[in-house]
Amino acid sequence: MTARFRTTGRLATAAALLAAVVSFQAGLLAPSRAEAQLATPAAALCERQIAIKAPMPAPVDASGDLVGSFGFPCAAGADAVLPVVLMLAGSGPTDRDGNQPGLRTDLLRMLAEDLAARGIASLRVDKRGIGASRAAIADEALMTIDLLASDAAQWTRAARRLADGAPVIVLGHSEGGLIALLAARREAPDAIVLAATPGEPAIRTLERQLAQAPMPDDLRRTADRILADLGAGRKVADVPLELAPLFRPSVQPYLISWLGIDPATVMERFGGPVLILQGDRDLQVTTADARRLAAGRPKDTRIEILAGLNHVLKPAPADRAGNIAAYAAPGLRPDPRVAMLISAFAGTGATP
Repeated sequence: MTARFRTTGRLATAAALLAAVVSFQAGLLAPSRAEAQLATPAAALCERQIAIKAPMPAPVDASGDLVGSFGFPCAAGADAVLPVVLMLAGSGPTDRDGNQPGLRTDLLRMLAEDLAARGIASLRVDKRGIGASRAAIADEALMTIDLLASDAAQWTRAARRLADGAPVIVLGHSEGGLIALLAARREAPDAIVLAATPGEPAIRTLERQLAQAPMPDDLRRTADRILADLGAGRKVADVPLELAPLFRPSVQPYLISWLGIDPATVMERFGGPVLILQGDRDLQVTTADARRLAAGRPKDTRIEILAGLNHVLKPAPADRAGNIAAYAAPGLRPDPRVAMLISAFAGTGATP
């Protein structure tokens, strides 16, 4: 096993560096299970809570509720027949509003507000184990990406009922885009929006991020070995403490289920229109990812590279510190171009 750092200070430094590298990819359930603070809804957005049953697949005999928020323009009312955008959050303990413990972006809530102002309804959902859906799974080790895709398919059916014949569009942010594509195999929406969605298998992304991370060579070699084993479907018992945020045993079943899936290949199987939104200042997903997604399926696919936007689709400077600070900067909202493109897409059922 790789020798661990020998001082508390160096251990803390390594943990901070790894957190910066893996960012949204580390952690499925919030360690404290504390709910992120919720933003106050804008005047244009009214909402009511929606719950659906979420049984665990056999042989586990358990179930719980998956919970979300159906948002709609207050002036239209809950019974209006409107297009519905189902929003799927990115990886990690990200709730229906796009928030994690310690990181409040309010991305998805703000998008719901912006869409409501344009006459579009939305359905934001807490993933299993997160927020109001925490009772739907008790053990992180039971989580797989296939389970999240199955849940997303159930939510797509719920969105169909809410839309009452109007178009249903699934919007996946970051890893949520891959889940949207996988869910469409079970329950196809009318269209999909991929926002800041990786275009390569996750193992390639993690290899690149680990290669760029400032860490001791012995720790990097251990990380590379663990990642290779997980990519080959083998669990790893000897995970150094410094790498536990990314590779702890309880998260390994999820990583094994996820690392080898190629989003571009999955996307080829979806028959409806796709809109790809990608900021050119995204530190986690690149414009090359967006172009790789689009290249594999040129028909009914449109790509929009949005200048100046970061991973949460907010205006941000190019420097890393300022870019990350923009994630949760008070009062900073997603760029208006995002809602404009999505609402045009939702309103027509085709690319804008």
